[in-house]
Amino acid sequence: MAALGRPGYINLDRDAVFGSKDRGVDIMQSQANIVIDRLFEESGAEGKQPWLDCARSYGLSEKFVGEYLRGHKISPGDVYVSSKWGYTYV
Repeated sequence: MAALGRPGYINLDRDAVFGSKDRGVDIMQSQANIVIDRLFEESGAEGKQPWLDCARSYGLSEKFVGEYLRGHKISPGDVYVSSKWGYTYV
């Protein structure tokens, strides 16, 4: 989720990914939703529980995952979500 939560750090072909120079939160959420949709499709096809890896340092990744899970009414028992904490920026 790092690349989806903080695309400003991606330095190659950002505009090709987003289709424009607009990297607003709504567009970033939309792109995250597409990737998460695919994760759920692939995981389901393989009979596996999807796993989303987040961190505060991944920008808005936790927000995007939370919005997706709430919006799709996915219960906590149907997905693994990990997030790192305790990191101090120096």
